[in-house]
Amino acid sequence: MIVTLYGTDRDTKPDYFEQFFELRHQIFVAGRGWPLPSKNGRETDEYDVDAAVYFLDVSDDDKIEGGVRITPTETCSLTADYFPHLVENGEVLRSPEVYEATRYFILPTQKSAARNRTVRARILRSLTEWCLDNRISFIQAVIDTTSLPTFIQLNPQVRPMGLAHSYGGGRDAPGGGDCLAIRWPCTQHVIEAISRYGGLGAYGHHSMQANARHADPPATTH
Repeated sequence: MIVTLYGTDRDTKPDYFEQFFELRHQIFVAGRGWPLPSKNGRETDEYDVDAAVYFLDVSDDDKIEGGVRITPTETCSLTADYFPHLVENGEVLRSPEVYEATRYFILPTQKSAARNRTVRARILRSLTEWCLDNRISFIQAVIDTTSLPTFIQLNPQVRPMGLAHSYGGGRDAPGGGDCLAIRWPCTQHVIEAISRYGGLGAYGHHSMQANARHADPPATTH
């Protein structure tokens, strides 16, 4: 199931946050060798703020099998802060109608292509549903270039915002790798496309939210 958390829930839902931050360290720091700030085996950064929203795919025994964080670009945008050179189509990077997805990963306990698709689709459908409910028009993200075909297969409305550029860091890519910025609209058509990709059935809400409230409106991502 999908658990939706807000940055303000860190004191009331510490187990989920601790697990999510530990997995981020395991995947991005220990696994990929990214030089990210971390402490005591937990990776957190300046975008883990109260306004952040987290979508976690959780197994029956409360193990996180995938997750993503989104933040309002007006105040928290990795693209605007560190990768503005990736955007070459004139799009405005900070807007109350645009949120940014970061720290996306899938790590299902059952290893199969079908399970990967299901977990990936559940997370991104819940994210897009939340944005639609909260009048967010677009999600943007910085992704590894090799992930672009998967994102387009999942959601044909994904659009690159510029050409790929190299970035530094990572043991598997000495000196860095290639990344690009993407954006997709938050619409019912996108939700239906994601549902078809993951075999999730008809459009609708199938997530459990840790809180009933929404924030005020305002394959790996970095």
